[in-house]
Amino acid sequence: MKKVFLLSVVMLCAIFTYAQSETIIDIQSKRGPYVTNRFFDNWFITAGGGVQVYIGENDSYGSLGKRLAPALDISLGKWITPAAGVRFQYSGLQAKGWSYGVTPYSDGLVSDNVYKEKFNVMNLHADFLWNISNAISGYRSDRFWDFIPYVGFGWARSWANEDDRNEMAANVGLLHNLRLSDAFDISIDMRLMVVNQRFDFVSKGSAFEGMGSVTAGITYNFPVRDFKRASDIIVVDDNTEFIETIEDLQRKLSRAQSARESLAQELAAERGKAPQVVKEVHAILPDLAIFFEIGKAKLTEKSMINLGYVADAIKQVPDSKFIIFASADKETGTPAFNQKLSEKRGNAVFEALTQKFGVDPAQLTVQAVGSSDQRFNSAALNRVVVIEDNK
Repeated sequence: MKKVFLLSVVMLCAIFTYAQSETIIDIQSKRGPYVTNRFFDNWFITAGGGVQVYIGENDSYGSLGKRLAPALDISLGKWITPAAGVRFQYSGLQAKGWSYGVTPYSDGLVSDNVYKEKFNVMNLHADFLWNISNAISGYRSDRFWDFIPYVGFGWARSWANEDDRNEMAANVGLLHNLRLSDAFDISIDMRLMVVNQRFDFVSKGSAFEGMGSVTAGITYNFPVRDFKRASDIIVVDDNTEFIETIEDLQRKLSRAQSARESLAQELAAERGKAPQVVKEVHAILPDLAIFFEIGKAKLTEKSMINLGYVADAIKQVPDSKFIIFASADKETGTPAFNQKLSEKRGNAVFEALTQKFGVDPAQLTVQAVGSSDQRFNSAALNRVVVIEDNK
């Protein structure tokens, strides 16, 4: 058992040395609680190979290098939560050792009644996995290195030369998952299997023997691969309120579209009228409304035509003053945004009248009210600039 303890210490030192050589990027972790995943979520499969060494009676007759044997692992597992999972694994292949005297697994005399041993070994076991990285540091799907200790139990079999042994086995190990992508990891598995001492047909001394192994392989993570926190899911018992809100917005949109069509028809009718020649220069300019699209301050071609007519009339009364009243509808945007939007609309009309059509800037004053003054009963109508006589 001293050898078992020594092997465990060596495995731990190798883990910590590897961890210190990695650069860990500190990204905010997600903590639980997490929603229990569905049955077919978060499954993975692993295949790997490596070496293993049997730790039994009289094996000290041979050096460690001569006792190394090939190892094979095939695993299928599932993560139930970010920190807890289960795995079913086949592990084994071959084992080598030494014995004092002949056993069913003897493979040749070395000297002085010391024989080599060689036999096949298989371990079918179920393991409970604990992802310490997620349990302590918080769940992160993009973490490069996950540190996962595990314990398990199963059935172990040894056989050679038409003889075999079947024993219950306990397993303890450390699994390291190194992330390659969302779907693939490199998995390094360091494991110790403990069985009854009669596993190799030698029954004396310590009650238990073991086999230490180190394997490396590729893990494929089946979709779905992530976990959702319970706080990220909204449970709606009654969605009537949401449906009514949507229906109310749809009605308002329909009314706005109807008002827009009506205004378009009125504008088309006005454009079709012949221009009037006004000889009286007093009180000849009716208020003019220039309408804008939602959230915009750009003048349309139709608006520019109307502004041209207004500019001609204003220039005929150079002693008169006019107010450019600019507003935005209160159903869209914040008050601050609507204030700036109304200023842009008023300035656009002011610049068109003065720079394009030659109106004296001293005759005009821009009054931008944002959405604080709603003159009309429709949102579409309040997206407007009104040019009116400043009497």
